[in-house]
Amino acid sequence: MKLIKKPIIFLLGPTASGKTDWAINWQNQFDFLEIISVDSVMVYKECNIGSAKPSNTILKKHPHHLVNHISLDSIFSVADFYGEAMKLIQHIHGIGKIPLMVGGSMMYFNLLKTGMSTLPPADRLLRDELEKKILTEGVDALHADLSKLDPNAAKNIDSHDSQRIIRAIEIIASTGISLNENLSSEQTSNLNKKYTLLEFGIFPTERAKLHERIESRQEALVGDKLLDEIINIQNVFDISAEHPAMKAINYRQGLQVLEGKLKKSQLFDKSLFATRQFAKRQCTWMRGWENLINFDLHQGEQAAEQLKKQLNLLEIV
Repeated sequence: MKLIKKPIIFLLGPTASGKTDWAINWQNQFDFLEIISVDSVMVYKECNIGSAKPSNTILKKHPHHLVNHISLDSIFSVADFYGEAMKLIQHIHGIGKIPLMVGGSMMYFNLLKTGMSTLPPADRLLRDELEKKILTEGVDALHADLSKLDPNAAKNIDSHDSQRIIRAIEIIASTGISLNENLSSEQTSNLNKKYTLLEFGIFPTERAKLHERIESRQEALVGDKLLDEIINIQNVFDISAEHPAMKAINYRQGLQVLEGKLKKSQLFDKSLFATRQFAKRQCTWMRGWENLINFDLHQGEQAAEQLKKQLNLLEIV
């Protein structure tokens, strides 16, 4: 092999686009691929239904690194993901295989590609002030503040994700520059410099097709089984609504039902709307992604052929 830089494969796409099926198909064709999950919720062992985690049967046959990685008594931060992913990439290359990174957490993918910024530490006084504002005025008011400070950051952060909103305001207040400028400066080592990146995307050309898939999947995810999963989590862990996993789509709405803030009859529609909005933000990330080779929802075979061609060019197959 004449490679100067070892390869890493990215497969990114919006929720319900079929990423897991594509990854399994690729691994069946190329047995030297090792799947690493790029998902901020599947990482938790107890989050199964609401995260649309692959079944145990699939995971046994096609192991996904960073799925079922930690329990909910811990919080898996962005920095934790970066550190674990970098170690896995080195390990997989060390055993003569190629990492296939699959998921829809676009910020995680971007972090890997561009590197980890040297960002300012948390400001306890400012954080206390922002948390008080959430209690008195609600998280929407804080998101509106972020929109005034940095419209682009606000567009890419869920309006209910108080943790990320607070952190973004902290960074902007501390540095005086936008979040994107902060993320672009003083980067640590990144994959783009050290490795050959083969970047694939599942990008639906017809939004209605993706919406159909999302609705079909939500029908299987959202209901009594989801509520039972959340109840079981609450019985085992002293967990609050502020835990990142509990702020994720499906868990957030399910928790609201259990707390009496949302009617059970509203659960499906609320989670469906949130999922569609999330998919829209994922597609926005993908539109601005450099060097991404996109395929439509039904073009799995064409994508596999393109991957084979690229691996051939690298003298791997």
